[in-house]
Amino acid sequence: MMQSIKPKLNALQSIIRIFLQSVHTPQNVIDTLARIGISISTNAINAVVKSLSTESQITIWNLGQTLLTSYAYDNFNVNLKSHVPLAENSNDSLKHLTSGLIF
Repeated sequence: MMQSIKPKLNALQSIIRIFLQSVHTPQNVIDTLARIGISISTNAINAVVKSLSTESQITIWNLGQTLLTSYAYDNFNVNLKSHVPLAENSNDSLKHLTSGLIF
């Protein structure tokens, strides 16, 4: 019912889908809501993320070709503790990550 060629309705579906994903809604619920037209499908959101990633990669590559950029990297550690205690791998909560910044 809500699926339409009107951009505002499709934007509403996208916002609902992003909200559902942010509150960790089960995939079965999201797929059901997508089938009845309340949300967009998982494949649609994955396609958008892939498209935006590709566009960002191309933009960063083009910016790097101008030689007017500086790159900064930082390694940091994050201790990700689980709310539910697990018997196995209980000491594997420390993650080593790298962030990057382009000036």
